[in-house]
Amino acid sequence: MRSLKWTAALGLIVGCTARPMSVVTDAGTSSLDDLLRARPLAAGANIRADEIARTTAASVHLVQVSGGETPHRHATHDLTVAMLRGDGSLTIGGTTRPMSVGDVAVIPRGVRHYFVRNGGVPAVALAVFAPPLDAPDSVPDPVAVDSPRGDR
Repeated sequence: MRSLKWTAALGLIVGCTARPMSVVTDAGTSSLDDLLRARPLAAGANIRADEIARTTAASVHLVQVSGGETPHRHATHDLTVAMLRGDGSLTIGGTTRPMSVGDVAVIPRGVRHYFVRNGGVPAVALAVFAPPLDAPDSVPDPVAVDSPRGDR
């Protein structure tokens, strides 16, 4: 994770001449700013998630968080999250870790987790669900204390 942070920091330093972040799919290329403009987080909304791409193996979602998630797990999906903007804290498997631009989290199915945004701007991430997410798969898991393995 440390090398990803250094890569992101270097990108910010060089960012004055770099092109804006974009998402490339077989349907074309969209800048992150265009994706966010087309999918605004409503005033007062906590989270917005929009599918932006899909294959037979996975679905990719643009996720915006203005506050935080409640503790939950996914029963039938593995989840990989890449932070694109903002920062916060991810609690996974009983351990809380900082997440910022360039960080990637891998969350196996069944593991309790939740993200809470820090700072004044919404956090933005790409979330990849495998297999593709076709129905809600968020199982509330409001246990006050995480188990050592993150599952029950």
